[in-house]
Amino acid sequence: MGLAEVYDFYWNQNADKRTNVLPLIGSPVLIPLILFSYLYFVLKCGPEFMKNRKPYNLKTFVRFYNIFQIVTNSYIVYSAFSAGWFNTISVFCEIPDYSYAPGPLKLARTMWLATMLKVFDLIETGVFVLRKKNRQVSFLHVFHHVSTILLCWFVTKYVPVAMASFNFLINCSVHVIMYTYYLLSSFGPTVQKFVNPFKHLITTVQMVQFIILMLHNGQVFLPSCPVSKIPSIASITILIANFILFYNFYQKNYKKPVQKMS
Repeated sequence: MGLAEVYDFYWNQNADKRTNVLPLIGSPVLIPLILFSYLYFVLKCGPEFMKNRKPYNLKTFVRFYNIFQIVTNSYIVYSAFSAGWFNTISVFCEIPDYSYAPGPLKLARTMWLATMLKVFDLIETGVFVLRKKNRQVSFLHVFHHVSTILLCWFVTKYVPVAMASFNFLINCSVHVIMYTYYLLSSFGPTVQKFVNPFKHLITTVQMVQFIILMLHNGQVFLPSCPVSKIPSIASITILIANFILFYNFYQKNYKKPVQKMS
């Protein structure tokens, strides 16, 4: 086969026909271009633009952004349940169903919606830059956003099926908790005094999420689970990297240093 035929075989023919036609998924250019633009803005263009400017307030925007995240992530979780999770779909090994039956088709569309939400999430870093919250534009934050989008894009393009959707279900559930905390924190010192003791738990929940997803993806290595291992290997690799970064963040920010006895 020529180069064009190889490209078409792996990029189009091997892709899921239900999702490959949806916005951003089928193009080999759009998501990489979005990510390149994101990195250019948050690492170079944005900081240079804000260098001699006062930080923007954007508190009202942030509050509505948090509400949007709570509602949209909740809808994705609801949609995954209505597509069959914990009814016709279990947490154990599931044989892929690429049919146009209502349940599998709805699940594939739900995964696409979750991927689009991950792209929308990039706005958050832009807000940090405009508010001069430079400490929050960390390697952990940027890597987490970029790696999550790439993984979601890959999975939605090739394997938008029950077993792969567990990542989306758990992650969106965690985001409902996370953005609820952020929303409450935006209501001033009185509310912050109540929610701040739970701040470290957000990072703990994130790490527990990664462990659960690694265990779930690890099922593909069992002899009784005859499904493709490539998506799970990619997923586990990214989950391990994110777990290490979040664990280091937790150690630096929430672990009190041990007092040495004199």
